[in-house]
Amino acid sequence: MKYKIIYFLFILFSVSSLGFSQDCTDYHQFHCTYADYTFYYSRQSKSALFERGQISELRIVAYGGEEYYVSVCANRKWKNMRFRILEDNENRTVLYDNADNEYAEDITFENENTRNIIIEVITPEPESASEVGEQRCVGVVIMFRPKDHKEQDPEGKIGF
Repeated sequence: MKYKIIYFLFILFSVSSLGFSQDCTDYHQFHCTYADYTFYYSRQSKSALFERGQISELRIVAYGGEEYYVSVCANRKWKNMRFRILEDNENRTVLYDNADNEYAEDITFENENTRNIIIEVITPEPESASEVGEQRCVGVVIMFRPKDHKEQDPEGKIGF
């Protein structure tokens, strides 16, 4: 009888801990902003569970002659999500930093040459002791289209 109670408690705590974890698998597909219909969704897009103050890197291949749209999103409790686009080389040259653009959630840019780039995502630091260890889903949407596409509104594009 004693073993049945222990076994029951073990199962109960195991199942309850699964109920408190977040599944962020498709977060980017349902919460991030998409570009217009002329862009194609890239399977390089990702989502993950982040903690406050965490820095993570997503390495992607950006092909020459294409225009890219990148959107980074998280729960609205986390204001000022920062992301940078870096050259994937020894110098890690910063190509874009959204902190210089009032923490814009997305960017559209043209890419001249095929290259490896890094999208560095930086979550806000905890502002109080209660926020330490707080976890939320973060998503990165990557979309692309041919560079020679006829654009109606060319504002906001950056060339790399």
